[in-house]
Amino acid sequence: MNRQCNARYTHTRVSAIAVGAALCLGLAAASAQQVTVAPTYTMPAYDSGRGDDLGFYLGADVGPSFMPDFQSSRAGGFVGNFSMRPGIRADVEPGFNFLSTGPLTLGAEFETGLIYNRIHSLTEPGDVVLYRGEYYQVPLLGNLVFKFHPNAFVTPYVGVGGGGDWSRVRFPGTDWWDDNHNDQLDPAAQGMAGIRFQLAPNVSLGVGYQFLADFPSQGRYIATHAVGASFMIRF
Repeated sequence: MNRQCNARYTHTRVSAIAVGAALCLGLAAASAQQVTVAPTYTMPAYDSGRGDDLGFYLGADVGPSFMPDFQSSRAGGFVGNFSMRPGIRADVEPGFNFLSTGPLTLGAEFETGLIYNRIHSLTEPGDVVLYRGEYYQVPLLGNLVFKFHPNAFVTPYVGVGGGGDWSRVRFPGTDWWDDNHNDQLDPAAQGMAGIRFQLAPNVSLGVGYQFLADFPSQGRYIATHAVGASFMIRF
């Protein structure tokens, strides 16, 4: 009798354990089917070992230019007060990235282009006569540009440059052959900063600021500020 009771008890206990285990497995499976994980996006980090930035590139900038008022003797011997209107600046910059260390790329480039501003007025000292004309500049600069890569999409950059700045001051006469102009080549220096965004593996577009300082032999330096769209393609 005792053996039969023990056998029944043991059988009942094993059955209860099996049923409990089956219930636990069923609940776990149901929970796993109901839980969903929202997709996440992580900005890709810049891979310093790729070397994608090394090599030749071509950059370009275009946008408005602004020249603060300045004094100069470019108008014919006397020191006049120049008041300028906003103009436009367009540049091209062929260059070569020669160093890539971690998230930093260092490149060298040659920059040239055209800066055009209208002369709103040129006032002679003690005279109310106002002259209107045009002011052209062609920068001839060598730049060093530091590009930063916090991730694969954004590229902030800063740079410095130096070289020369050819300029022409032109006052139209009554006839085309009667134009009065003055050409000059002066030392120049430049600072720049901006940010670009990667549109394709080798193409980026952004916005940048440039400050050009022209150092004529007479008077103080002449400043030109420019803000414009910045484009770059790597080869």
